Amino acid sequence: MRRYYSVSAKKFIDKDGQEVIKYYPNAVYAGHFSSEDMAKDISQSTSLSEPDVLSALKAFSIVLETRLKLGYNIKLDGIGTFSLSVIGEACVTEKECKPNKVKVGRIAFKADSKLRKDMIGIKFYKTKVKHSKKK
Repeated sequence: MRRYYSVSAKKFIDKDGQEVIKYYPNAVYAGHFSSEDMAKDISQSTSLSEPDVLSALKAFSIVLETRLKLGYNIKLDGIGTFSLSVIGEACVTEKECKPNKVKVGRIAFKADSKLRKDMIGIKFYKTKVKHSKKK
């Protein structure tokens, strides 16, 4: 499999106060792969129809949201684990840490170790297209 990357320059001020430019790789994305695209691919390799797969993906989305809200981590074998992190204001005492000071931080995803290992062999090729920053 082939994966592309681009390179962008970033300016830094080093410990001596000198401006330094360093170059970093950036992932180049092939585009968006929608639920419909996923359903088509899955239906071609199973006995499920595209509408069946779309229905299952929609149901998965609903169950994922509900279970995260209820405090569960969702582990999908061979894929990874979804979990919810929380953030809040720093409090001087434990008693001060009330529910109104707690908010959703982010939805985290930790890839399954097999999936991570399967990504090791990807060959990268530098693209000729300049990297564009997301807005």
